Amino acid sequence: MQQLTLFPESVPTLPVNYYPEFLNKEEADELYQHCQELQWQQNQIRMLGKTMLVPRLECIYGDEGCDYLYSKSVLLKPLPWTDALAKLRDRITATAGYNFRIVIGNQYRSGQDSIGWHNDSEASMGFNPAIASVSLGSVRKFQIKPIGGKPTDFWLEHGSLLVMLPGCQSTHLHQVPKTNKVVSTRINLTFRPHVGGKR
Repeated sequence: MQQLTLFPESVPTLPVNYYPEFLNKEEADELYQHCQELQWQQNQIRMLGKTMLVPRLECIYGDEGCDYLYSKSVLLKPLPWTDALAKLRDRITATAGYNFRIVIGNQYRSGQDSIGWHNDSEASMGFNPAIASVSLGSVRKFQIKPIGGKPTDFWLEHGSLLVMLPGCQSTHLHQVPKTNKVVSTRINLTFRPHVGGKR
């Protein structure tokens, strides 16, 4: 599979690998339909002393006992792998060379669903994890920037794979900002390692 350079030469090199046609259209469409049947929920998060709804839907699947806590307030407990998600995990591992034990789904229902600047540095993933993200459905702006630096904007296609390499979470932040444009649903599946649970 061909791996392409995600950014033009004028943009500083970022610690990611990008595979724009990781899934062909038929495969991506089929996976998107499968994701409609996953057990999505809207969780609550505690921020700045207030409890609010997370501005997107979430789900988690993975190995038994691989719970995932983020922002010190949202605890996700994985459901068993579906066949389709397990096959996708193995295919990503074969392509990128990293092993994953959970997948967290984010469903952005409209342009008002989003996730702000953050890094994924939860202790449950271990030191300097690689994270692989498969995008499905509508294209949304994705931004990444060095901590204290300027963001690079780009868009991820239906069926693409973006791998944030080991070390990326220590040096960079990323987000999916809100947009006032009319956009349909985007789903992204983020495959992550985990140091706990049953093997």
